[in-house]
Amino acid sequence: MKLWIKGIYFSVLGIVFSGCANLFFNPNLDLSLSTLPSVQVLPDVSSVAFEWKRVNDSNIDGFVVYRKEGKGEFERIAIIRNPLATHFYDRGLKPESVYQYSFAILGKNNRISQRSKILKVKTSFIQPVDTLFASSDEPRLVKLVWSVHANPSIKKYVIEKKIKNQWSEIAEVKDRLNVEYYDRNLLDGTTYEYRIAGVSFEGDKSRYSEVAKATTKFPPPLLENITASQNIPKLIILKWDDSKINDLAGYVIYASQKEEGRFEKIAETLKPYYEFRTDKNGMKWFFKVVAVDKDGIQGSLNQIPVCGTSLIPPNPPMIKGASVHEGEAIIGWEKPSERVMEVNVYRKEGAFGTPLKFKLPASATRFVDKEMKVGVDYVYWVEFVDVNQIPSSPSQEFKLKRE
Repeated sequence: MKLWIKGIYFSVLGIVFSGCANLFFNPNLDLSLSTLPSVQVLPDVSSVAFEWKRVNDSNIDGFVVYRKEGKGEFERIAIIRNPLATHFYDRGLKPESVYQYSFAILGKNNRISQRSKILKVKTSFIQPVDTLFASSDEPRLVKLVWSVHANPSIKKYVIEKKIKNQWSEIAEVKDRLNVEYYDRNLLDGTTYEYRIAGVSFEGDKSRYSEVAKATTKFPPPLLENITASQNIPKLIILKWDDSKINDLAGYVIYASQKEEGRFEKIAETLKPYYEFRTDKNGMKWFFKVVAVDKDGIQGSLNQIPVCGTSLIPPNPPMIKGASVHEGEAIIGWEKPSERVMEVNVYRKEGAFGTPLKFKLPASATRFVDKEMKVGVDYVYWVEFVDVNQIPSSPSQEFKLKRE
């Protein structure tokens, strides 16, 4: 008895491996039920329609549909509890993808027949837009124009731009006949890539168009030979070579008191020349100058600044000596540079007296005070003045007294 049972077991197992997999795994399998006859297939972009001849059998309650996607396993996706049914519609599929289907007949008491032969189906696609053009006739803007999609089922278009080497959707354009889009606020002198796809009323996306490229307008080139003066009283004169761009609108000057500080816009000019006035002499400033075209695009501020200085005051006097001799104060200093036009010597009585100024020619190298009072403290210092009447810093002070 055990041997018979064992023989039967292996006989059934043989059927399993001969193609009736449902018998081994499906306890509801009924081999007495006939399989579904040939099935006709009509694939669409994201759906598939099936049709078969009516099964005239009073022992069936309907049909069971199985589907396999890619390398996955077959899964039951539908039970059609209508023995008169002759059609099935599967939706929500991926375009241009391969699916496998198999059908079984559903008998009484949920008994299931063997599966039909496997049907391999590939979903179709919507053709791409014929042409896509990209142009950049205006600054910082790309205009996209494409041909109207030939398929009347197209509801809208999606536009993608390559950002950091990846395609990203940037916009939707509704209506099949609307075939224009503007991408704004772009970088100057930059190439952008675009592609578009149509989307049907059912949400199916067409194939992508060919890639279209456009390059935004380049900024004006860096200016050459920018110079800044260093020898004019309370003034710095900037000069540079005139820009050679055809659509020049002018120049913009930026300034900062630190070489690596924040540069602020201080002026605009139409000529390759600008006068920058300072509050004091000896003030150092850093400048950047850029050309501007008729579209308002400025040249790059990514440049090495030029340094300018209003005229530095003369060097202060170098005192050689200060003393009282025979009741007279004698103060001496080294000969100044040729830039100095006069020498001023200051004297005041005590800490709070009113200073008196004594003017001497630039050739003088000493001062003698013959009017000292006995027992009075006097304070002296010296300064140089140049041809522009710019005074130097004062020398150190000297306190002298006639005993």
